[in-house]
Amino acid sequence: MAATRKRLTVTEFDFDEVKDNLKIFMRNQNEFKDYDFEGSGLSALLDVLAYNTHYLGFNANMLANEMFLDSSQLRSSVVSHAKTLGYTSRSATASNATVDIFLNTSNPSATMPAGTIFTASVGDTSYQFVTTTAVTSLLSGSTIEFSDVIIYEGSYVSSRYTVDTQNVEQRFLINDDRADTATLTVKVQNSLSDSTLTTYTLATDIAALTSTSNVYFLQEVEDGKYEIYFGDGILGTTLEDNNILIMNYVVTNKGAANGAVTFVSAAAIDTVNSVNVRVVSAAAGGAEPESIESIKYNAPLDFASQGRCVTTEDYKTYVRQLFANTQAVSVWGGEDGS
Repeated sequence: MAATRKRLTVTEFDFDEVKDNLKIFMRNQNEFKDYDFEGSGLSALLDVLAYNTHYLGFNANMLANEMFLDSSQLRSSVVSHAKTLGYTSRSATASNATVDIFLNTSNPSATMPAGTIFTASVGDTSYQFVTTTAVTSLLSGSTIEFSDVIIYEGSYVSSRYTVDTQNVEQRFLINDDRADTATLTVKVQNSLSDSTLTTYTLATDIAALTSTSNVYFLQEVEDGKYEIYFGDGILGTTLEDNNILIMNYVVTNKGAANGAVTFVSAAAIDTVNSVNVRVVSAAAGGAEPESIESIKYNAPLDFASQGRCVTTEDYKTYVRQLFANTQAVSVWGGEDGS
């Protein structure tokens, strides 16, 4: 029984309880049987020990939590676990609208370049919308029409990297956590002296990749930013020294411009100043990056669906991925019919 009283209780990690357990342990030692712990310098040492124990217990608990998708609290941990399931978290999404654009001109043709700016207002705030692809159209009567053009709220940004395969720390980052990766286009120029461009597409099915597939891979990294990387010569082509990587994408204000319905050209288009814009569909779809809770919910379901839509849960997963601002999804399968 005496031996039992001298054992230290280790089931509590709260500071006060740890300190009390240490006192009980010390009082049960013959050397400190009559010692006044409350009024002694040893009390300060017990405080230090209790704090240290509390910190270690807290850190161990947090570390254990971050090891599993269900209990993770940090976004970096949740994203990392989702990555092992082949799931890429959704970035911020730009509000977008569909418009028809008319140039009043006698020119035989016109090209509207990527990055062409339009403006719209929501309330008292003005927002910028941009195109992401170049479009060419011919004169018809007295106008040149660009039909069903999708414009995205935000700034059209271009980033360039010169590939250095000797630099093991080189990374290709999208340096803004408000970038909409759905608008991302990736091209590789052979070199400064060779302007040949090759367009790369996002890899979605590694089973279909070969050593000559011009694809890139996308993943979320620290601070909510995204990184792209390329194949290893077996699954997808690998980049070579002095290749120039060109990334174009939209940096957005997320859902702030949802609902914009009136758009005005901010400048001349291919030297034409007389520009009319007709709205086909109002701005919508802008949303925040995917939340931690959404990643936890969707990552296992996406892994279970294995790229196909068969069960109701499969459809729920893909509806949330395709329509970022969806708040609730209800799916009814034919097998549930009477």
